[in-house]
Amino acid sequence: MKKRIDEINVLRAFACLSVVLVHISAIPVSTLRRSYVLMGFTVLNRAVKYTTPAFIFMSGLLLVYIYKDREFNYFRFLKKRLKSTLIPYFIWTVIYYAYFIKRGYYVFSLEFFMENLLLGKMSFHLYFIVTITQFYFLFGLIRYLFRKYNPHILLVGSFVINVLVIKYVHFKYTDRFFLQYIFFFTLGGYISIYIESFKAIIKRYKYPILLGHGGIVAYYAYQYYQYQFLQRSVDGFIVNMTWFIFSFISIVSLYGIAVWVTNRYKLLYKGFKEVSKASYYIYLSHPLVLTISNSFLKKVGILSISLRFVLNLIIVTGTVVSIAIIYTRIKETYFRNKKKRQVSTAK
Repeated sequence: MKKRIDEINVLRAFACLSVVLVHISAIPVSTLRRSYVLMGFTVLNRAVKYTTPAFIFMSGLLLVYIYKDREFNYFRFLKKRLKSTLIPYFIWTVIYYAYFIKRGYYVFSLEFFMENLLLGKMSFHLYFIVTITQFYFLFGLIRYLFRKYNPHILLVGSFVINVLVIKYVHFKYTDRFFLQYIFFFTLGGYISIYIESFKAIIKRYKYPILLGHGGIVAYYAYQYYQYQFLQRSVDGFIVNMTWFIFSFISIVSLYGIAVWVTNRYKLLYKGFKEVSKASYYIYLSHPLVLTISNSFLKKVGILSISLRFVLNLIIVTGTVVSIAIIYTRIKETYFRNKKKRQVSTAK
């Protein structure tokens, strides 16, 4: 039996909470005038923009780790993954659509609903589900490639493809096209094969990695501030490659921190594990709570954008994380008891 990769729970919790922070901090970034406060929020917002590559990296790592050398039934795998991913996605797409109709943003149209469902457009964050679903459909081929070819060649090849896609492939839905993230999925699979060596390397070079992480965050934020607020011309390919390098260094750095937390802080690890198990529901639900929270705060006369950021952070994380964890525990208990009853009946 393979050893569990416990640090993934911490890394997933980091990424999950970072998604929430990205969206909450986007409000002051898009609202404040140029100032030192805006610069601070810009650094915060850019620092946590690694999340989509990180989730794709974790999927690649776990799927290749679990399925590379074991019996694999493609259709059974697909049924399991799509059931756990697409049913909650469908439900939350309906919830967002109903909310937007109630607020007067949309009118009901089945054609509009189906288009937004298929493209992940009903809410700004749902594009990720479309992206990860493509990797699930392709995993049979990806698994075959990892079993047949040298992982080093696959990693280099995926890097070249990803950079070429960033450079030359541009269309309306590029942000949810799987080749935009193929390197990160492959990187996850690659590291699953050499995981102990990888952990030894990030432990040995932890200080240079952390320093590099801080440096790329600062440059990424500075670059964004230059073209977004100072309206200075920046080459789009350079911007996208900065994001690419930033995401890679962030994943490596945060993986090292996740290993450190897992090994040294058992109580903290348990808390992160709870967040990790509830992460999909936190991801799906938090923008709705953020929208309601921000509207409420404006309605009661809280005009300070910085204060609204703090209150939104407390309200959204306090409610969404707590409810998602409680729901996950209830769900786990239900299915555990159901399984026990089935075993008991079989006897």
